[in-house]
Amino acid sequence: MKTKAGPVSVNDWMKVFKELYSKADSERTPEQMWIAVMAHTSEIGESIRKFAFESLLKSATHTFCWLCSFVNKCKAMPNDDIFCISESLPGIVSLKYPGVCGHCTEKPCKCDPVRMEGEKDKSAVYTDLLDRRSRELKAQEDYSIESYKKMFYEIYGGRVHIQTLESIGFHFLEEIGEAAVCVRKLSQLRRIAQDESTEIDSAFMKQLSKVDGIVKNYTKHKTIGEINYAVKDPSMLKARVVDAKMGLVVEIGDSFSWFYALLNKLDSISRFIWDHPDKHKTLKQVEQVLGDEYIGRTGKTRCPSCKKKPCRCVFYNLGSVERI
Repeated sequence: MKTKAGPVSVNDWMKVFKELYSKADSERTPEQMWIAVMAHTSEIGESIRKFAFESLLKSATHTFCWLCSFVNKCKAMPNDDIFCISESLPGIVSLKYPGVCGHCTEKPCKCDPVRMEGEKDKSAVYTDLLDRRSRELKAQEDYSIESYKKMFYEIYGGRVHIQTLESIGFHFLEEIGEAAVCVRKLSQLRRIAQDESTEIDSAFMKQLSKVDGIVKNYTKHKTIGEINYAVKDPSMLKARVVDAKMGLVVEIGDSFSWFYALLNKLDSISRFIWDHPDKHKTLKQVEQVLGDEYIGRTGKTRCPSCKKKPCRCVFYNLGSVERI
């Protein structure tokens, strides 16, 4: 879809969905809306399992719509509501992905996957990312879907190339589920500002309605150490609120990133099919492939490498037997 000015930006899509669904969404809670996001991502998983690419793309569009609508809902919440994030979707995404990988801050990504899996807080340098975001935000506010595909391809294209569609789909579903954990944590704290003993007031909640305020408070409250959910100490409660809000921002960014990994992988598959129309043919049965490899057109068995019977391939790996 294009306008006279060019591709439609993600922010413009958010406006489209707001015009379509704001009345209906006004009756929904953020929790209910994230359930809808999860419902459509599950359809993406089913489509991947069935290799139903057209169905996958249709489910992806609905997922994108609900993700935008969820952010629209958070923007529409009062400043003192625990779910309020008065930022656009690009504004949220640009914290974790300010044009570079949110972990190693490189483009293309140079992360060590083994080391990353061992780290609990995989992106603790939020202050640095916030500084990068301030320089990147204006550009991302105008990004279209294609712009984001290009950005994420430049960061993670090499990794996407070597991963299967199933692996990418699993990661995407994982991130959506992790965001649901953050939604649940916020839901558990929904009425916390109404309890004066918590020392959490509307001014504090307003700070957490912006990404920069969330990061600054996260850095401050991170020093408290491990969160104790059984303690009603004001500093611990504030740390819980900040941790959940920071988690939601990060997981929305990660979900967005893997969503585009999925789109880039589909583009790669589509280009391969377009460039190799002969691959549309049904896959051969294994018996036929065996015959092609070891018998061939002559009807005589032979080694597929040297074409001889018995095999006359030359090897210098003494003490072992090698074959193709």
